[in-house]
Amino acid sequence: MSRFPLLFSKTNIGGVTLRNRIVMPSMATNGTTDGTASDRIIDYFVERARGQTGLLVTEAASVHVPPAGKFANFHLNISDDRFIPSLKRLTDAVHKYDTKIAVQLSHLGRQVHTKFWGAQLVAPSPIACPVCRDVPKELTVDEIESIVEAFVKAARRACEAGFDMVELHGCHGYLISQFFSLRSNRRTDQYGGDAKGRSRFCVEIIQGIKRELGPSFPVIVRMNGHDYIKEGANLKEMQEIAPLLEEAGADAIHVTAGVYGSYKATVAPMHENPGCFVNLAEGIKRVVSCPVIAVGRITDPFMAEDIIRSNKADLVAMGRALIADPKLPLKTISGNVDDICRCTGCNQGCIDRINNSMMTGKTEIVTCLVNPRVLRERESELSVTDNPKNILVLGGGPAGLEAALTAARRGHNVTLWEKEDVLGGQLRLAGAPPGRETFREYICFMERQVRRAGVNVVLNKSATIDSISESSPDTIIYAMGAFPIIPSFVKTGNKNVITAWEVLKGNIPPGEKIVILGGGSVGLETAHFLADKGKKVTVLEATGYLGRDMGAIASFYLRRLLKGAGVNILRFAEVKKVEDDEILMLREGKEEKLLNLDAVILALGAKSNNSIASEIARIFPEVHIIGDALKPRNALEAIAEGFEAGRKI
Repeated sequence: MSRFPLLFSKTNIGGVTLRNRIVMPSMATNGTTDGTASDRIIDYFVERARGQTGLLVTEAASVHVPPAGKFANFHLNISDDRFIPSLKRLTDAVHKYDTKIAVQLSHLGRQVHTKFWGAQLVAPSPIACPVCRDVPKELTVDEIESIVEAFVKAARRACEAGFDMVELHGCHGYLISQFFSLRSNRRTDQYGGDAKGRSRFCVEIIQGIKRELGPSFPVIVRMNGHDYIKEGANLKEMQEIAPLLEEAGADAIHVTAGVYGSYKATVAPMHENPGCFVNLAEGIKRVVSCPVIAVGRITDPFMAEDIIRSNKADLVAMGRALIADPKLPLKTISGNVDDICRCTGCNQGCIDRINNSMMTGKTEIVTCLVNPRVLRERESELSVTDNPKNILVLGGGPAGLEAALTAARRGHNVTLWEKEDVLGGQLRLAGAPPGRETFREYICFMERQVRRAGVNVVLNKSATIDSISESSPDTIIYAMGAFPIIPSFVKTGNKNVITAWEVLKGNIPPGEKIVILGGGSVGLETAHFLADKGKKVTVLEATGYLGRDMGAIASFYLRRLLKGAGVNILRFAEVKKVEDDEILMLREGKEEKLLNLDAVILALGAKSNNSIASEIARIFPEVHIIGDALKPRNALEAIAEGFEAGRKI
């Protein structure tokens, strides 16, 4: 008997039957350049349909986009009939695999930068978004009715394009959500005031779609269960609104949380607990009878089954989990749960890239730290090699592991040498601080996978020219990583100085008074690690920026955690000398000393470990240098390079 009888039972949304209760929720991809469903977007969804996801929901498709704005170059568009043909190609491709698909209909309202949008922003009231800060124009009643009609027309296009249903983007602080919340809706007419007034805009959209397409065409509303921001909508208020949406004809309610600037991110990072928004879905389920979809860092099928069994929700959305592993449903129902590549919650390849694109105006296509094939599914499909080679991978960090696994899956004979007694390199260290355990779980997953793929893993093995020559490889993948930078102002042999890497390995310095040099991700995470162990930590950063090498969400969460832990952070602190138990630094043009320190931790970056790379390249005909050995960067880039090396050899 299946361990997941409820998760893989059929269910209905309106009159549409789903093969199981796993939903891939709407997530931006930046996979279009003109608003159409590109080939890469189609391949992306087909990959998840092959993996037997029950319902796919596209990224937000705009019901109105100013043509002059940069926004039109990033996101799906459904504001005109000319977009129907590409969307029809998408639905036809997905339907071949017995998977249903919905398109999410969206209008951003005030929650976008004017320059990016390309026209004056509009909203229920002339109140600026706290992040975007541009004051919007208050919509007139005629303008509201026009936008309602735009949603209805978009739904008609969706139906013509073959979508099984539509989802209204009523969450995360966008236009429908702005009407729901008293924080952004101060209207005194029929579209404001009490719950009935604030829900009227969404109600009229639902009713308009039902009139246009008939009562049997399903409409999902994705709404916040809580805004998690001062004066924003809370669960009690949304419990008043949800029944009104159901009464208007909503066939399902999809419950998420957060807006721009909220103290809980809309895309929950690894520091949030798995299932962090499920309680909100449970709260909404108590007041409606239509199906409820839960979301929020749900990566484990056992958790998903329990959510349904506990009657907290009827369906479970597993977004980034399905980016990380498109075959998650298939592996689960086949009994291969251990083979699921889990989302780490790092956000580096997904929402960080979306945020960067919105800030810079430069398109960055979504990818995934643990799945470099995202939005490259067709071009990066692995083929079995006709010419198996003996490949030697030097280094068992994330780049080396990915290269070894990919090459082995293609049929090469792969040996991996790692000088340490464990695999994982810097990514294992990155998993040491509280809340970042998923990195270590990923390393354990990769270790299982490389061994199952037949890779010969040799630990405690240092690479030398002689040892490499003795192994006689056809190809070498050089992934020997990097080492910490030791600055010239540190006195040689100072016993009080230790690198952050050594600390994260478990070499905790004695005493309490600790100073960390460097306010990048490594320095801040090491501060969190030591503060959690009761140390009194000060971080010195030479510039005015903290966590510049981190995504906005991760940086926000970590700085809040450090503040709560009492970590002292000094910016514009230029260290001149570290000697014995004191530091001499320059701040605001004045020299200052920190005295009686128990330890100084160095987190000042890394330098490539390429000591024998050039000599190897002179001796062996095929050498690929990847990851930090080529240039110190983040794990996202290192793993992608490992994948490409393994794929192309």
